[in-house]
Amino acid sequence: MAGTKILAALDPLRPYADLTRWAAGLLLALLVLAFGYRWGGSHWRGEYQAEVQARATENAKHAATLQQLAEATAAVAAKARAASEKLAQSRHENDTRYQKAINDANRAERDLAAALRRGSVQLRPEWACGSPGAGAGGAAGIARGQDAAAELRWAGATHLVAGGDRADAWIGWLQRELIDTRRAVVAAGCAIEVPDR
Repeated sequence: MAGTKILAALDPLRPYADLTRWAAGLLLALLVLAFGYRWGGSHWRGEYQAEVQARATENAKHAATLQQLAEATAAVAAKARAASEKLAQSRHENDTRYQKAINDANRAERDLAAALRRGSVQLRPEWACGSPGAGAGGAAGIARGQDAAAELRWAGATHLVAGGDRADAWIGWLQRELIDTRRAVVAAGCAIEVPDR
């Protein structure tokens, strides 16, 4: 009977027993969820931090690579600038040499013409025409004609010699330009020089 009394005393709590069971199950589920969330959060936080660290390391490598590229670009630009400045200096020297050679050719032309007129320089026999004998025109006409023809031969000879000197100056200028340009391209790092075999 005593057991029945206890049950009778518990009977008013019976409607709350189901509620208590549901509350205990819900509390247990909430505890599992909270601990799972904390564990999952710390797990994913660790994954996230590892990913952030990996990205930071990768970004540092990229930054180092970019820095190396920037330094290499600056070095190549400095090398190209130095080669360009040297080429400009060489070009100026070549132009000066060329102009001097042209002036020398012009001076040589004038000097040769003067020497031919003075008679200190003689044309080679194939350039000098033989004087015709006395003929229908008389001696005075022949002398005047020979003087005019001699002047033309002298002018032709001096122009020919000066033209050769000018052509030689031009060819020399072109050769020096090509050599200096090739050296500048190699010095700038845009090409390599292959040794002769």
